Amino acid sequence: MYASYLHLMQGKIQSLSESMSETIGLDVTVVDSTLRRIAGTGDFSAKIDDNSPYNSIFQQVLTSEQPVINHNKRDNPTCLHCMKYDTCVEKENISYPITVSDSCIGVVSVACFSEEQSKTMEQREQEAISLMRYMVSVIESEILSIEQHNKIISNHADVNEVINCIDKGIVIVDGDNQILHINSAAIGFLHLSFSKQTVLGASLESLITGIDFSVREGFEIATCWNVQEKKLRVIYKLNRLQINDQGMYKILTFETIDDIVHKASLYKDKQRINFSSIRGNSPIIQEAIRVAKIAAINDSTILLCGDSGTGKDLFARSIHQESYRRNGPFIAINCACMPEHLIEAELFGYRKGAFTGADPQGKTGKFEVANGGTIFLDEIAELPLHLQGKLLRVLQERQIQRIGCNETVTIDVRIIAASNKDLQHMVAQQVFREDLFYRLHVIPINLPSLRERGDDILILAEYILEQMCYRMNKRPMRIAREVIELFMRYSWPGNIREMENVIEYAVNFCTTSQLQIGHLPAYLSQKSSVSPLSLNEVPSEDDTIAQIPSYRDATQSYERALILSYLRQYGESTESKRRIAKELNMSLATLYRKLGTRYR
Repeated sequence: MYASYLHLMQGKIQSLSESMSETIGLDVTVVDSTLRRIAGTGDFSAKIDDNSPYNSIFQQVLTSEQPVINHNKRDNPTCLHCMKYDTCVEKENISYPITVSDSCIGVVSVACFSEEQSKTMEQREQEAISLMRYMVSVIESEILSIEQHNKIISNHADVNEVINCIDKGIVIVDGDNQILHINSAAIGFLHLSFSKQTVLGASLESLITGIDFSVREGFEIATCWNVQEKKLRVIYKLNRLQINDQGMYKILTFETIDDIVHKASLYKDKQRINFSSIRGNSPIIQEAIRVAKIAAINDSTILLCGDSGTGKDLFARSIHQESYRRNGPFIAINCACMPEHLIEAELFGYRKGAFTGADPQGKTGKFEVANGGTIFLDEIAELPLHLQGKLLRVLQERQIQRIGCNETVTIDVRIIAASNKDLQHMVAQQVFREDLFYRLHVIPINLPSLRERGDDILILAEYILEQMCYRMNKRPMRIAREVIELFMRYSWPGNIREMENVIEYAVNFCTTSQLQIGHLPAYLSQKSSVSPLSLNEVPSEDDTIAQIPSYRDATQSYERALILSYLRQYGESTESKRRIAKELNMSLATLYRKLGTRYR
């Protein structure tokens, strides 16, 4: 019963979490006894209302009712068995039980995600524990106040748990319009203090005026309520519910107009691409992000280099959003997708009557459209030689000249270029201007291929799957172990774009909650028929170095025998392979590739 109280005071707990985070310099989160997150700061704030893994440290604290200090998750058996181990970016955490009347109803935790925060935790560990104890005592006092002011019926606890999972305001009243149940969303919308005033058992009209109880069932009404002498714009509806012989109940469901607008703005913000949109924890991608963030601050020209599908467009948009030009336009041009005879007109524009077939009103070029913002020239290697000189002038003088016009137009544009080809090699072949190359090559940023990014493969696969399920209106799915192993072994020549296509294909054909090998495209699912390294392939004791023709073969043979010995010792489960990769000082992805390619 007490666990549902946490949701009734969710606003208070969030406020306590934010105050504690500001004081200690660490991120704070709180989960209830069902592992549902009810408050959080920093990285946790985006995960409020999400469920934590059932086999996590939170579950350990709930079961033992004892604090857990976790300084090294790599050596923590609970972390190693957690289903989110591979995607968890917490470096350290301290978790403390919330106990009321000898019952553990939740967990408060502080965590660090950076080296700087780790140093803070090391220096202020005891202070953090003291603050958590204080926070737990405040929550306990608040719950006792709730009990004092409101009549909580224990057998109604299940109803409270259910309606607290809904983000709309819900109030359930009896035939006399007395409040029987109210969820945390309604408490927040109505700005009620559940611990300072009587809510349960009170008349609904004593809290809200302006409700039309004669409205047709299920019919939505937009109106203004008076709540504690304040106007509240809402959309609400009433439903009626007969429960056995207990009479007719009324269920009031509502949302505030302000909350609807806020959700819409949040959705819009989520669509805006920034560096947080780039998923992955591997050192190589984090280094690319670090360089891009520094480069974004100023106006220097940037050249993004990397294979097709590595996310050059995503980086370009993120740089734009991080720059002072974020409120200006972002114009993307793919130089490989436009016919050569049109690309000049598209980039620089033309005056009316400039050539046959031109728009009689003339046309503004993309450089002018991008004025005050950023222009992204993708596949810059495909720009014809005769236009490379014109682009060089733009870079040098920040001026453009429309086709058929002698006047120059001064522009204020930040240029980001991208190429999946070796521009230096093209310069040597005299198919790309050397002077233009050096103008573009002010800040080069190399984007790694997916096969270089190790365990990011799993992080990206899970994220893309989640997005695809949402976009295609499918229920959430998880990836089967066999598919994960295949993804980790595969070389991904098409990089992230190929992974998106593979997962979109699979989601279309998956009718269960788990994405299996059979749901993958044929070219990829056939890879799974290749047998991985088997324990039956142990080299014979009669094999000698003399029989090995080269140093490379000798190295591979030794590596093969070493991995086989580890497999024999630890087994072939995913957990065993993770342990083997750690002991061999290689990423799990590298181990999977060695198992799936070199020794097949």
